[in-house]
Amino acid sequence: MSDKLEPVDSTQCQAEVKSGSFMTLGPRKYVRCKGKPTWVAVDVREGKFYGAMSLCDECKKVCEIRVPTASFQALKA
Repeated sequence: MSDKLEPVDSTQCQAEVKSGSFMTLGPRKYVRCKGKPTWVAVDVREGKFYGAMSLCDECKKVCEIRVPTASFQALKA
């Protein structure tokens, strides 16, 4: 694993979502969300920076539940 972090993308949400539906044959793949980012999620635990990513409103709601240690900042337009 690389220690190099990707910069936050201000043009597209950086969350990955499953493609297809429950009716899709075979395993479903993860694809990058097509939403326009409005938030930046930052994860810092016990003083250690784990990363940051841009999120759309829908993905932010999921991130709030799955990563309770994340803090959010509005993305400057």
